[in-house]
Amino acid sequence: MEEDKKSTAVQPKEAPKPKPRRRKAASPQPAADTPPAPTDSAEPPAADGQTTKKPAASPKKPRAKKNTKATKTTKTAKPKTPKAAKTAKKAPADETPERKAPAQESPVPAAPELAEPKSESKPEPPETPAREDAAAPTVPDVPSTPELPEPAERAEPAGTEPEPTADAPAADDTPAAEAPPEAAAADTAVTDTPEQTGDVPSEDAAEPSGLVFSDDLANDKALAAEAARTANISRTAQLSIAQIMAGLEEAPAPSAGPAPAPEAPQHDSAADDEDDEPQDTIPQALGRGVFGMFKWLLLVVLFVLIIAGGGVAWLYRSATPDMLPEVKVTFDGQELAPTAYKWHVPVVSSFFRRTYAETLNSSPVVLEDAISDASPDIIVTPSDYSTQLTITDADKETVYEGSVTGFRSYLFAENGTFDAKLVVTASDSAAEDRSSVTGTETWQFRFTVSIKPSITLCTPTVQQGSVAAVRVGSTMSRTEPTLTGPLESTGFVRAANGWICYLPIPWNAETGNTELTVTADGYTETLTLSVRAASYSYKDYSAKSQLTSPYIGADDAPDAVRRLLTTDGGEIQWATGGFVQPFLDSFDTPLLYGMTEYVGRSYSERSTNYGYGGRTSTNVVIKPKKSKDSMIVPASGHVLLAEGLGGSYGYTVVIDHGAGLRSIFYGLTALDVEAGDDVKQGQLLGTSGRTVVAELRIGTVPINPLLVWRGQCDGLKYY
Repeated sequence: MEEDKKSTAVQPKEAPKPKPRRRKAASPQPAADTPPAPTDSAEPPAADGQTTKKPAASPKKPRAKKNTKATKTTKTAKPKTPKAAKTAKKAPADETPERKAPAQESPVPAAPELAEPKSESKPEPPETPAREDAAAPTVPDVPSTPELPEPAERAEPAGTEPEPTADAPAADDTPAAEAPPEAAAADTAVTDTPEQTGDVPSEDAAEPSGLVFSDDLANDKALAAEAARTANISRTAQLSIAQIMAGLEEAPAPSAGPAPAPEAPQHDSAADDEDDEPQDTIPQALGRGVFGMFKWLLLVVLFVLIIAGGGVAWLYRSATPDMLPEVKVTFDGQELAPTAYKWHVPVVSSFFRRTYAETLNSSPVVLEDAISDASPDIIVTPSDYSTQLTITDADKETVYEGSVTGFRSYLFAENGTFDAKLVVTASDSAAEDRSSVTGTETWQFRFTVSIKPSITLCTPTVQQGSVAAVRVGSTMSRTEPTLTGPLESTGFVRAANGWICYLPIPWNAETGNTELTVTADGYTETLTLSVRAASYSYKDYSAKSQLTSPYIGADDAPDAVRRLLTTDGGEIQWATGGFVQPFLDSFDTPLLYGMTEYVGRSYSERSTNYGYGGRTSTNVVIKPKKSKDSMIVPASGHVLLAEGLGGSYGYTVVIDHGAGLRSIFYGLTALDVEAGDDVKQGQLLGTSGRTVVAELRIGTVPINPLLVWRGQCDGLKYY
């Protein structure tokens, strides 16, 4: 027997060398205070210095079927298996890597400390091969658990089939207690744990059945039971930590605010709500429908308003200043610039307009050229706008206020500086198109009236015994123009368009050019009047008794008449109708105006019409066809004198026709007018005698009555 034992001890059976496992990352080192857990492949040291015989390899256990329900349940939480774990699974089950033998008998290992691995690389989870026996319970993949040292010899009883042992995966150098939670969670998701299946390993399950232990079997069993209990506790803790870590990864990150209130348990109460909810009545259904229709209409109105607002905004931007009207104003031929305007351009017909307003000049525009006309023209183009013109003088007194049309007939009464304001208005009431531009435009300007009156000689050429006329236009000053020259005049009188002055040309006026000087509004102008000789007749008598009687010469007028000749004349009366002869029937004129009567002149003197001692008539002696013929008023006027002066004068009548022109009649036998009467042309004046002396004077200067009565005096045609 001893020899057999020695031979057995000397020649031990060589175990096959395990193939080294491939790992991707180095396993983290165990903690310093935690002893490395013994692996299942560690061989117990031989007792009494003998070499123990390595037991034969355990037969392969049948592959256990996976728990389908547990696998399906945990499949959703299964993390991706690292590549190192996949490599480890590919290793064959019968090739067991070489296990390190402990240096000495290992005491009961303490529970591995759950510490975070220092290295970032995660260890490979050990592969748990499935058992072939479908009826056998599934043993979870347990981290490296210290195993009991095998006894020196184990005898198998005859006829007993060895029970299959759990094939432990090849252990890594890293203790199972320090495996990362992710790997533990992955193993948990794939393999059914004892807690899930309800199979709790017993103490006897740790040791294989059918083995014979040595004398230290009781001690080994106790150590094995303690090691199994410790491994079970460690495995349970690792699984709990893995589940907690998996839950933390799925949970959302906590917010900085207060924790949300726990949600109330939800239950499906849709069916209950449908059963409990009462049906709507007809008014409720109608109200809900009306409310929905109202919301729809409100949405449509809002949409229309948005579209309309966009259109109005586009139209508002399209109303540019180019649409403003162009109004042109000229005053006395000078174009004026506007000082302000305010126009309303239509955007949406006449309901919505865009306003353009600007003050271009706050002070009036001063015109450079002075106004030289008493009635300047102001023109507004186009002319269909309404206008309002206001003109004030230097004392801020209004001299004109009205439209531009009415200003055309206005005459400035004096020179000076004036301010004018013109407002042109375009309104909806005046415009035919209601969508046209409306508003106002204003012109303010200052101008100076410096009118040079027009001075005109109406009759440049006159004959002796006739009348010359000088016209002066409207003057700004209220002073009467003046005329100086060799001819006598009664001065200027008011006329329709200014002033007029009648110049009587005596029968013996010097012929040729005569200079006349006219002064008006400070302007002086010299006029040249040409006087031509008249054709007069003469009579020669041998005795003085043959002279015409009665005769009233220029210096023979009675004092009552002479006083009236120097008075101022009134307004022009002959403007209407002119003059006519005082008799309706024909009459004879024994003595004409300018005729000279001579007594005792020699033949030679009569042939040359030269001599002394003659008398020249300054009036007309009329002899009517019948005695006591009726006389009429030759022109309208005012009766200054109507009375009998006695002697050769008889009843005398003096009529003032205006402008210093007076008609004088001597020798009437009866009067039909009185002094102070206003008479009209053709009115009955009185009854003539056998002869009547008719005289016409301007001032004190007699003129030819026949020329005036017959309309041959050009000067009196101007008035």
